[in-house]
Amino acid sequence: MNDHPQRGPVDDSWRTELARTWAAEIAKTVFIPMSHAKIVRLLARMTGTLADAVRSDPLTVAGVAEIGTALINRAISGKATLSTSLDVLGRGLLAMPDPPEDLPHRVVMVLSALGAGYAEALRERTYISQEALKRSLIKAKRDTERSLADSDARLRAIFSSSAVGIAISAPSGKFAQTNAALTEILGYGQPELAGMSVQDLAHSDSAGWLAESIGDLLAGRRPNFRERCRLVHQDGESVWAYLAISLLRDDHDQPAYLVTMVEDVTELHLLGDRLGHQSLHDMLTGLPNRQYFVSTLESTLGRSDAGGRITLFHFGLDRFTVVNDGLGQHIGDQLLRAVAQRLAGVFAGETAMVARLGGDEFAVLLEGNADTPGVGEYAARVLDTLADPMFIGGDGIAVSTCMGIVDRISPGADPAELLRAADMTLHRAKRRGAGQWDLFDAREDAADRSRFRLAATLPGALQADQLDVVYQPLLRFSDESMLAVTARLAWRPPGQPPQRHDQLLALAEETGVVLPVGRWAIHKACRQAALWFREHGAATPAVAVDLSAGQARDPDLVGVVRRELDAVELPAEQLRLGVALGTPAQNDEIIDNILVLAEMGVESSLVDFGTEHADLLLRGEFTLRAVVLDSRLAESLADDRTAEITEPVVRSLVEFAHSLGLPVSVAGIRHEQHLRRLRAVGADAGQGEPLAPSVSADRIVLGH
Repeated sequence: MNDHPQRGPVDDSWRTELARTWAAEIAKTVFIPMSHAKIVRLLARMTGTLADAVRSDPLTVAGVAEIGTALINRAISGKATLSTSLDVLGRGLLAMPDPPEDLPHRVVMVLSALGAGYAEALRERTYISQEALKRSLIKAKRDTERSLADSDARLRAIFSSSAVGIAISAPSGKFAQTNAALTEILGYGQPELAGMSVQDLAHSDSAGWLAESIGDLLAGRRPNFRERCRLVHQDGESVWAYLAISLLRDDHDQPAYLVTMVEDVTELHLLGDRLGHQSLHDMLTGLPNRQYFVSTLESTLGRSDAGGRITLFHFGLDRFTVVNDGLGQHIGDQLLRAVAQRLAGVFAGETAMVARLGGDEFAVLLEGNADTPGVGEYAARVLDTLADPMFIGGDGIAVSTCMGIVDRISPGADPAELLRAADMTLHRAKRRGAGQWDLFDAREDAADRSRFRLAATLPGALQADQLDVVYQPLLRFSDESMLAVTARLAWRPPGQPPQRHDQLLALAEETGVVLPVGRWAIHKACRQAALWFREHGAATPAVAVDLSAGQARDPDLVGVVRRELDAVELPAEQLRLGVALGTPAQNDEIIDNILVLAEMGVESSLVDFGTEHADLLLRGEFTLRAVVLDSRLAESLADDRTAEITEPVVRSLVEFAHSLGLPVSVAGIRHEQHLRRLRAVGADAGQGEPLAPSVSADRIVLGH
């Protein structure tokens, strides 16, 4: 058999160093009849194959088991060789450079395949040895009749020196002879074993089928059998062993002896249990992982007798990155462990599985009964439990979580769809802020799915030039003269309602194409502005483009504007930008862009102007051409019921802006009464259907 079943790529320094460490450690467990350099080269190739398997996409462990076979074939098979190898390789592979995202899971799967290959090869070698020993025993017995003294000495040597436990029994099953290895494996002395049978040593869960198999041997229905069996040690502990039992017949073809061979595989069994546990549990918290959780969810929903109320909770910790970034990842890991323990405590006493899905997300599958509290009470318990500070590294850390809850799940429901629904519900709760929870709602879910479907197709629509730009004049209220023309994005996705400018920007933020969308809008606006400027000259109103906070803080915004202006030879004053502010950290970058653009001659207006911007404007850190009233406040004046409440607020905001020398404009004017109210509170200019609709560029009439 080939000792190097699959060669990896040329070893880099990391793989070579891991191979040297592996060689040094296994040399302590077994004598290897090879030079140290050859051992390192052999293990380096194996290390390369293991590393390649860990990085494979999708994960492929084909060929890894043959590494375990190669170790056995090279006689690298001491008592502690496998556990030492798995320990060294586990630590080494987890430290590989440029690791894939799910590295621990991949390492567990690859090392499981290695251990399985090693164990299978070891069993095969032992089986071959056992067969040879059996033939020797048979031959020795027959030779005894011809040369009793000679054969008896040879048989005794084999019998006593074997590392495999051996027992010779009468057809009744009672032991007639046992060797030292069997007493060591089972802990009984030879006098204690005398008169016992292998069935007496079997665990209760193995005794039945073992008795049937021996009965088949004696009846001639099978010549031998080899099975894994659970035996009981003299101290009561379990011993996992491979039993090989053969029947020897006399010259009259009648059952004479049963030869039982016992190979102790307890260590390999426990190792397999550990690897199996690791593959189904999160290594950090010890909770069931996503794979185990999904499997349990599937089996629970698949049970026809699943009674009671089935509820799925999906938790996402709030601002967990603050802990990781501020206190260090090691503190974050301890916090995750503490959260796992507290969640388990909340649901203790219920039929529930608490799992970590990954990152800062956890889930609970609850099978309730008539006495199980409602989801609202459990949500409150979770929030109260996590709000109690956890003292880690001397710091008292409290954390909140948002929850998406799918309640009263019917047996037979689709597990993947339930997990998706819980995840969408969690995201809806997070949009309301920290420490929120929400129940799954089919109508809201359908709306979210439609919005996400649009968001997913937006990048393709942008690349295929399927977006449009519509233009709407900004008119001064006093004389209805045109101050500017606002360029707004529009999109008509097939089978979906038209998407307005603000909706498009929100979708772009979710899909990561907000900057390309903003640059595309500036590009289109500049080209159209240049056409109008060449036709009407200096009297042409400027073209304005409204940007989101993410677009306004684009590090290359100034460069984009300069390149677009230069490309069409458009004067800077013919382009205006409507800028939205964001968080304080984002605002610093936005203000820097406003200042540099102003030096170029491109003026900016503050859109969605509200009370929260008062302090920033009072500091006078940047200059603006105008402010555009917050759309929610502006729209409140369109409704008779809300106008009476918000009109004083809007009037005070307008007066504040005027005190700073800033005109106030309004977008989205809906009807004549709305327009009259806006004029009454002092707004200076506006846009809307009563004044002028949004139309294509060729329908804009300039000079009016």
